[in-house]
Amino acid sequence: MRAPVNDSDLEAVELSAATDARGQRAVAALLESWARRSVPGDSVSRARLLVAASEHSAYAGDSRRALRLARRALATGDHVAPDTRCYVVSALLLCGHLREALALVEEVVQDRPADAEVYELLGEELARHHQYDDAARVWTSGLFRCAGDEEATEVLLAAMRRGRGPSRPVDLRDVVDVREAAGVPVQAPALD
Repeated sequence: MRAPVNDSDLEAVELSAATDARGQRAVAALLESWARRSVPGDSVSRARLLVAASEHSAYAGDSRRALRLARRALATGDHVAPDTRCYVVSALLLCGHLREALALVEEVVQDRPADAEVYELLGEELARHHQYDDAARVWTSGLFRCAGDEEATEVLLAAMRRGRGPSRPVDLRDVVDVREAAGVPVQAPALD
């Protein structure tokens, strides 16, 4: 029987991982084994261990394993900040499952989380995979949801600046669609 796992143990294992694919796979396997056999006193959830294993699998270049582990983390029902579904989206995008990733992003955004980090992370993942319009919609939804929270607004605006894709004109119909999706009443501008 292994000793209980706490945040310090998880951090130590992750930091000690060799940066090559073999080392990343080894850490992923260890974390997955810890998640399989939880023991009394564990202060790290199974889902958190599986998410960490998923991320190390992704670093190792094993996107299918990363997706399998992220889905297992979600299936536990445990919460991994900012939202366990964000890690599934990341793995789906790595595997090239764009439609499924976008559907899950839509589900998360429809839940209207109050945590700006959810919108930040989802937008960054979409931008990393060249889905700039979808990333902008997610960040914009976050701006509407977190309106009034200066820190959240700054975080999301910074993410938008970092994740900007190729320059293109802004289509104001996109902004109106995002506002309507966020439940914000939209009035047409007055024409003089």
